[in-house]
Amino acid sequence: MRNVSIVGVGLHPWGKFTDKSFVDLGIKAIDQALADAGMPWKDIETMCSGIYIWGGNAGHLSGQYLAGVLGETGIPIMNVYAACATGSSALRAAYLSVASGQYDTALAVGVDISPEGFLTAKSDNPRQDRDVIRWRMVGMANPIYWALECRKRMSRYGTTPEDLARVKVLLSQYGSRNPNARYKKAYELQEVLNSNMVSDPLRLLEICATSDGAAAIVLCADKIKSKFHGRPIKIAASTIGSSVYGDPTLRISALSSPAKAEAPLLSESYSASRQAYEMAGLGPEDIDVLELPDNSAWHYLQYLETCGFCKEGEAERLLRENATTLDGKIPVCPSGGFSSFGEAIGAQALWQVVEVVMQLRGLCGERQVKNAKVGMAQTYGLMGNSGTTILKI
Repeated sequence: MRNVSIVGVGLHPWGKFTDKSFVDLGIKAIDQALADAGMPWKDIETMCSGIYIWGGNAGHLSGQYLAGVLGETGIPIMNVYAACATGSSALRAAYLSVASGQYDTALAVGVDISPEGFLTAKSDNPRQDRDVIRWRMVGMANPIYWALECRKRMSRYGTTPEDLARVKVLLSQYGSRNPNARYKKAYELQEVLNSNMVSDPLRLLEICATSDGAAAIVLCADKIKSKFHGRPIKIAASTIGSSVYGDPTLRISALSSPAKAEAPLLSESYSASRQAYEMAGLGPEDIDVLELPDNSAWHYLQYLETCGFCKEGEAERLLRENATTLDGKIPVCPSGGFSSFGEAIGAQALWQVVEVVMQLRGLCGERQVKNAKVGMAQTYGLMGNSGTTILKI
C-alpha cells in the first residue's frame, strides 16, 4: 500500500438553502478543493461521492450529476451511502483507490440537503418526507434514542444537567469563530439550561439541527504530492466499522436492545477507532486535535470513552477540568461541532476531515490548536455504520 496525502479541501458553509440543489452545494466544495490543491478537474482520475436519500432519485447518482457540471471526463465514479458515515465511506474508497496503486489522484465528496425538522425516510421531495413507521406510529425520532442513552449515563455515572449544558457552552464559543458554521452565537450556561426540553434530559440547545452542506477532499499518491500547492497532510488511517453482536446501544431504527451487554456501547465506533489506531501505529494519547460526532451533548461525553480517550464514567471529569478545551489535554471539536453546524448526513464526515486538515495546516485562527501534528475525525450513523480518519503532518 502506498502513502496517500490530502492536498486540497473545500466546503460549502452549513445552513438551510431552499433555493439550492445538492449539485450547487457540491460544486462549490469541489471547486474550492481543486483550487486549494492547484489541480484541474481533468487531472482527477477517480471520484467517490456520497449523499443521503433527500437528494431524491438524483441523489443515488450524485457523482454523475456533479460530473455533469464539472465536465464528463469518463473517470470511474463510485456512489456510496452509509447513513451519517457516508463521507467516511467515500473517503476510504478514494483512499484505497490511490493507496492500492490503481490511481494517482482521487476526489471524495459528500453533499446533503436535509428535510425540515426531524430526519425521516425516503422521498423524491427533500422537504416533504413523512412515510416511515418508526416516526409516524412509534414516535421514535433520533433525540429520543439519545435521551434514553443519556438517562442511562446519568443513572450510572452521575452526569448532571450542568454537564450537558457545559458541552454546548464550550462548542458555541468555537462555532462563533468559525465562518463556515451555521450557528454563531456563544451561549452562557444558564441560557442553555433555560432552553426548551426536547426529550428529557436533552434540551433544544443540547441536540444538533438538520442542515444542508457539502465537503470535498482531493487526494494523491505521495510520489506526486509536490506537484500541487496545497500543503499535503498524510492519511495515517482510514477505517470503517460495523456493530458487534451484543452491543447494548439503543440503536436508531430499533425498538429494543440486548438485556445484557456483550459488546462495547457504540461498538461500530469502538471498532473503527481501534482499527485506525492499529493502522496508524498510534493511540489516543498521540492525538492532538479530535473531531467527534456531537449529535447531542450525550454523544460528546460518550465518544471520549468509546474512542479510548478516558475510561468509562470519566468524560465529565475531563470536561469539568477543561481538558477538552483548545489548551487542554485533548482539544475536542474546535470546529464548533455538529452543535454549531448541524447534521448534513452525506457531508459531515468529510467536513470533519476538512476541519482537521485546517488545524494541521495551522489555519484556524482563534480556534487553532497549538502545535497540532496529529488529528482524528470520528463519525457514526444509522444501523451501526462508523468511520475513523487519522491524519498527520
